[in-house]
Parts: sequence; structure tokens; C-alpha cells
Amino acid sequence: MRQEDMEKRLKEIEQQFQSLFHYNTNAIFVLNRLGSFIRVNPSSTLITGYLEKELLSLEFEKLVCSKDLIRAQEYVNLALDGQSETFEVEMVHQQGKRLYMNVTLIPSLVEGRVEGIIGIAQDMTKRKHAEEQIKKIANEDELTKLPNRRYFHEVLKKAIAEAELEKNNLAVLFIDLDRFKLVNDTLGHFFGDAALKMLADRLHNGIGEHDVLARMGGDEFIVFLPSSSYPLVNEVASKLLKLIREPLLIDDYEFTITGSIGISTYPENGRDAEALIRSADAAMYRAKASGGDVFKHYNREMNDEFYELFHVENDLRKALERGEFKLYFQPQFETKSGKLCGEEVLVRWNHPNEGLVGPSKFISIAEETGLIIPIGEWILREACHQKSRWIKSGLPAVPMSVNVSQRQFLQVKFFEKIQSILKETELPPQYLDLEVTESVTIDINRTLAVLSNLTQLGINISLDDFGTGYSSLKYVSQLPIQELKIDQSFISGIGKGLNSEGIISLIINLAHLLGLVVIAEGVEKKEQLDYLASQGCDRIQGFLHSKPLSLQEYEEYLKKL
Repeated sequence: MRQEDMEKRLKEIEQQFQSLFHYNTNAIFVLNRLGSFIRVNPSSTLITGYLEKELLSLEFEKLVCSKDLIRAQEYVNLALDGQSETFEVEMVHQQGKRLYMNVTLIPSLVEGRVEGIIGIAQDMTKRKHAEEQIKKIANEDELTKLPNRRYFHEVLKKAIAEAELEKNNLAVLFIDLDRFKLVNDTLGHFFGDAALKMLADRLHNGIGEHDVLARMGGDEFIVFLPSSSYPLVNEVASKLLKLIREPLLIDDYEFTITGSIGISTYPENGRDAEALIRSADAAMYRAKASGGDVFKHYNREMNDEFYELFHVENDLRKALERGEFKLYFQPQFETKSGKLCGEEVLVRWNHPNEGLVGPSKFISIAEETGLIIPIGEWILREACHQKSRWIKSGLPAVPMSVNVSQRQFLQVKFFEKIQSILKETELPPQYLDLEVTESVTIDINRTLAVLSNLTQLGINISLDDFGTGYSSLKYVSQLPIQELKIDQSFISGIGKGLNSEGIISLIINLAHLLGLVVIAEGVEKKEQLDYLASQGCDRIQGFLHSKPLSLQEYEEYLKKL
């Protein structure tokens, strides 16, 4: 090749190199053997935020984050020894923000000797942030922004591995909100979602710095505690239940819900994540079956109970079709005269294998599964049919009380359903007394409308289990009710030096000020009757006068009056 052609070719190569250096979107730079910048391209300044003259006064290592500094120095030394290396490193932008860079350091040879280093750095910051966002989405619950089930499972697995090595214990708390579906069904998913976010914040604020809270899905949460000390775990569980129980205020609408917590510990209740979560879940179901708003520690018998609950639910679904439910009646009496003044309708399940089963074993399951709606409707219709027949046959015509569950009451056409049953059974409405609990105030405006319609129809309304709920006295004073029913938990405390007597006296005085009749349930002893009479309680029911009677037994009882 001629000298002229060779010079032309070298000039072209130089121009190509200059174009590659100047217009490259990656940072390209040259370092001397001391690691200082001696040449940088425009992208180097664009990516780092430094001016060219500022970079030329710095060493490469000054741009590296302190946590990666030693590793970066090692790669610089390798390049000076003639070895090319590619690595990821965090660097610092001129404004202080982090840069995630993929850097290649290449020995710069002059006549076979390493005179410096040529560097190529690709900015991976956007990609890194995108990866972190994807990872965050994969590990985060979209609604509450808490860790999700997947993330919790991974954290728990690592914690168990560490606990095994260090011979430590840990605890898992499985949290379920009691009857939360009613919030969604009654107030709508907007309120339900808002409530879940508020509760997530409360629960997060109620745990320690090293504890982990996650949302399992729906209305279920789970907590990992790096300690299984009974006093500590119980303290945390009690605190979380209290936080859940505090009133929720959403768009000037106030309502209250409760929670159930199941607790399992490592290694006693499981040696892997799945086993611990499963044990805590079983304990949670036991807490829920006991009425909710409590926590329970796992024990081995709970697995049997869990499977029993499963079978009870399956059997319940078939019980209505098979006609296995039976009505029972508990007479109610005037406190002073002892005369019959009404009866409460109860239900028993005549199970084909278990025999006669009381409501404590199946009502809570029926409520959780929604089966309480068809069961409750059957009880109401059957009781009205029977009451109508008794009145027509000339038996004593006293009012009949029927319990209405929260799920039943919150049905869209509940009032129309009651109208239809009364018309079908030809029962005069004044002989029907519907018992509701304070929980119906979850939707106070609708509750007022429905109860007003029922009372205008001629039906009496009783507020059952008064004093055990969380509704405001303001709501109680607003409700169109005719009767307050004192829960038997207060009655059982009479004469035992508890505060029950003071609460009973307060309830009776409050009811009478509001013009309401008071009935006490669960009266089993004469001293209870005497105290209630002295306080002016209007009516009583309980084993002292009569146990619950089967339909046939109660009919015979009425015939003797």
C-alpha cells in the first residue's frame, strides 16, 4: 500500500474512533496509571452530571459509592496489570443520586506497556429501577402496599433457617377480620378497601421494627415475630386485636369490626414455613369459632377441630334438604307475677350421626359460610306457621321472639321477605318479635329505615345481647325498638362480687328512661330473679322457670295453661 493511501486509511480510522468516542451513548473515558481521568466523552458528563473540566480533576474512585469502593479498586488494579474486567458498580451523580453502572475497564497499551486504562460505562439506572419496581410489584400487595403472601413466605423460610442455626424460636400470627364480607356486601367495596388500608396501617404501626406484617389476601393478614416468648406474643396479639376493634371513620361514616388471631411457634408447631402458617391458620379458625375478637395458640387437637369444622359445613349444606333442623321454644315470664308473656324460638340440629346438636356448634359456622341466611329464613317461616296454627287453635296468644342474624338483616329485600312470610303464614304481625343485635348499626341509615318499616307493620323489635357490642348509645337511642335484652353473661355474675349488678341496674334504668321493656335471659337461680325484680326488670327467661322445650313439649305446656 502506498504511503499516501496508508495515511488516508489511518486518517479514516482516526475519524471513526473519534466518532465512536464522541457520539457513543455510553460513557467512555481514559484513566492514567493513578486512576485520574485524562479524557472523557460528552456522555460521561451527561451521565454523571459533572462538567468535563470537573471530571478531569477527579479520580475514578471518587465517583464510586463507598460500599463498592474496595471492589472497584481491585478491578482498576487488575486492568493496570493487563487484565480486562466487566463489573456492576454503584456510582454517585453530581447531585448526589445513585447511578447503577455496568463498567468495563480495558488496559491501554503503548508499545506493549500499560500506560493507563480505557473505560466504558453503561448507565443501568433506569433498567435497575424498572427491575426493582417489578420486584416490588411481585412482592407487594397492590391495595395495602404491605408485603404479600409470596414475600412473607420467603422471609419466613429464611428466618426459620437462621433460627435453626442459632437455636432460636419465632412466632407466626394469622389474623382474620370477623365477618368482613358484610362490610363489602353492605357498604360496598369502596368502604371495604378503605377499611383494609386503614387497618393495614394500624397493624403495621402496632408491630416492632424487626417484625414482618403481610397481607395474605382478602381480609387476612399475617405477622412474623422473631421471638416466641409467650408474654411478648400475647402482648402483641392483644394489641393488634385492640387496634382492629377501634372504630373506623370513613367519609364521616363510623363502624367497628373485630378480628380473630391464631398463633403458632417454631419449632413446636412446625419446622417449615408451610407448617407454621397452616398451624396458625388452624388456631385462627378456633379463635373465630369461639366468637371472634380473641387469639388462640395452636395445639395438636386443633387439626381435628379444623377438619370437624370442614365436615360440619358440608353437613350443614345438606341439613335443610333433609329436614334435620328442629324448633325449640323457651318460655318468657313476667318477673313479678311469673305469668307467661312470650317465648323465644330456638333451633336444634338433629344430626344423623351426632344426634341433637346445639347452636353453639354450628351457628357461627353457618354465619361465616352464609348458610345462616337459608337456615334463618327456614326458622322464621316455620316458627310463623306454627305460631299461626296455635293461635287459630285457641292456645295462649303471646308474642314470639325470633333471632335475626346480621347477614339476614342486611339482605337487600329483608323487609319484603318478612312481609311475604307473614302473609303466607297468616300470622298477625303483633305476635312477631324480631331480635337483632347492635351489629346491625354497621349501616345505621338503612337500619333505621328497615326497623321503622317493621314497627309500622306492627312487629316488635328487641335489641339482643345489649352491652356486649360496640355501637354508640346515640344509635341505641335512635333505633325504633321496644325491648332491650340483657345478655346472660351479666346475669351469671349476679352475687359473685363482679361489676355485673351495676351494669344490669344501669341497663334497666336506661331502658326505662327510653320507654323500653327489659328482659333478662339465662336466669337460673332465685337470687338472680330476686335481684332483677328489685331493679325493676320486666321479664325473664331461663332454666329457673323452664328449659327450652321441643315443639311437642311446648304445645303440651300451652294446653295446660
